[in-house]
Amino acid sequence: MDDTFRRWSSNDDYSSTGFSVVRRDEGTLLGHVTIFGADAKNRAGTLAIVLGPEHVGHGYGTEAVRLMVRYGFAEMGLHRIGLQTYAFNARALAAYAKAGFREEGRRREVVFHDGAFHDEVQLGLLESDWRSDR
Repeated sequence: MDDTFRRWSSNDDYSSTGFSVVRRDEGTLLGHVTIFGADAKNRAGTLAIVLGPEHVGHGYGTEAVRLMVRYGFAEMGLHRIGLQTYAFNARALAAYAKAGFREEGRRREVVFHDGAFHDEVQLGLLESDWRSDR
């Protein structure tokens, strides 16, 4: 898995920037956060994060999302960052809301999980909203 994260974090071109999520005090690898598919003309990209299951629920995801959003707007010059998650993922939805993301739409019942169908939630954050919320 470390090799996969290193490859994802190579940052070879503008359209994709990613970083390993690491605990600073002990150097433990927690996961990876990225903005991919960045389009120079539209100045928009998509955020994604993955954390190891043992690291979920400790605030690492919230902090990583906030840092990546700041990087996307301040360093990559993006105007908009979007993402998708599933409606059953309450922790992710809370982390994204704390970072300023707003729900923009839903694709109804697109995934079967734990015996039921669930919506995919589409969220977005504009640079102007991010700057005004800071």
